[in-house]
Amino acid sequence: MGIQNIDSRVFFARRSKTRMYRPSLVITLCAILGLLGSLALATTATLTLTNPNQGTVTTGATALSTTQNRTTGRSASPSTNTQTPILPFPTLLWQQIAALQSHNRFLYTGNRYLPEIALTFDDGPSPYYTPQVLAILQQYKVKATFFCIGRQVARYPDLVRQEYNDGNLVGNHTWSHPNLALLSSSDILTQINLTADAIQQATGVRPTLFRPPYGVVNTRVLAKANLLGLTTIIWNDEARDWSTPGTGVIISRILNLAGDGAIILLHDGGGNRSQTIAALPTIIQTLRLRGFKFVTLQQMLNDLPKRPASTQAPVTVPTPASTP
Repeated sequence: MGIQNIDSRVFFARRSKTRMYRPSLVITLCAILGLLGSLALATTATLTLTNPNQGTVTTGATALSTTQNRTTGRSASPSTNTQTPILPFPTLLWQQIAALQSHNRFLYTGNRYLPEIALTFDDGPSPYYTPQVLAILQQYKVKATFFCIGRQVARYPDLVRQEYNDGNLVGNHTWSHPNLALLSSSDILTQINLTADAIQQATGVRPTLFRPPYGVVNTRVLAKANLLGLTTIIWNDEARDWSTPGTGVIISRILNLAGDGAIILLHDGGGNRSQTIAALPTIIQTLRLRGFKFVTLQQMLNDLPKRPASTQAPVTVPTPASTP
């Protein structure tokens, strides 16, 4: 296994239904740290605040000169605040993850001791499926987080504006959904900043939440996310709805993995999402009956404990996945 392969690995939260207790967690982490340390991962490129295609990168919510959003009239939420990069930032992947987690800036899960669940939707907006998702969320008075593709935002800004006006959060899912680990540092910046610009133009707010496509991160990706003050969000509950396994399967997979602090991954774009639409009401109703509260990722971040590393899911190195 070469250094390049380790550097581009996908780091997912555990998907098993069983819980991992602290001894197992420590053993797993030690094994991974030893492996990564012995391979001496390559350092990342020198960090810079310059986008080669757009000039100087603006990391703040520049569209907001007051606490009132001029585009929508909605009050600015805490998620519009610029976060300061962690400096100095480590060069080894496991150290980068640990540094970000210590600042609640890299999440697989929320607070594992609170009955909170965050619904997230990727790959939109879609002119057909996104309005259906929004209608269901409105019906059940649920706020969610949408991780949008930049080129879709540019095509359908009104849908992104509606997401935001409905009280949902809008996050950055890159411009064209590439595997960022295969890109140069400058291309990673371009993918993120083009999308941030499009979202800011649509909503008046520059996003601070970022989800890398496929959940893939490496040292370059995390270095740029840190540089831009972004919080990287992965997930720990998914149905692989992108593979259209059937409405019943989607419901079963989500409910079986749901627990305190669950970050649920579903999709409102990128393909036929009719099964996801059909499954969503049952998912919401069942989890509410189990006593869970649906929150945005910003609320989940606000409710994290002061020592976040102790509540994060263990870092594992599974076989590569093909999640959209």
